[in-house]
Amino acid sequence: MATVWPNRRDSAKGVRFLGVGSLSDISLVLGIGVAIGMLTGSARGRMTLLAGAIGLLAGVLVAGPADVSWVAGAILGLLGAVVACIVVSDVVHGAGRREGSGAGALGFMLSLAALFVAAITIVFHFFSLLVLAGLVWLAVSRRRRAQRKHAGLRVLK
Repeated sequence: MATVWPNRRDSAKGVRFLGVGSLSDISLVLGIGVAIGMLTGSARGRMTLLAGAIGLLAGVLVAGPADVSWVAGAILGLLGAVVACIVVSDVVHGAGRREGSGAGALGFMLSLAALFVAAITIVFHFFSLLVLAGLVWLAVSRRRRAQRKHAGLRVLK
């Protein structure tokens, strides 16, 4: 006589790693953090800390509806806001040095871009990963360009 085992797959739930949630939910929280970092990115220094604090709070608040644990939401919101604030403040600072008083329009355009990122991220969650990848690419390329410029100036000495 063969033993019949009950089918346990019917009652099984999806596997979650420490309540992190799906990649779509993670992208939503990260995108909100990036948008906050872009909004506060026109200033340097302590504004990065402020962007991180606001990103942390927004990550905790968005974590519930996004089905992400509040700890993961806080970390992702903080990470997105700080990275975006550092990169965007570097770009704005460089543009302000070149343009002088015309950097006010750049701040307005950055605010519009941040609102666009937030709105698109709410609808298409994975868009925030593209924005984050673009910000990382921008930071790396600006760093390489600065190193080449510095190496060229050393040769002139």
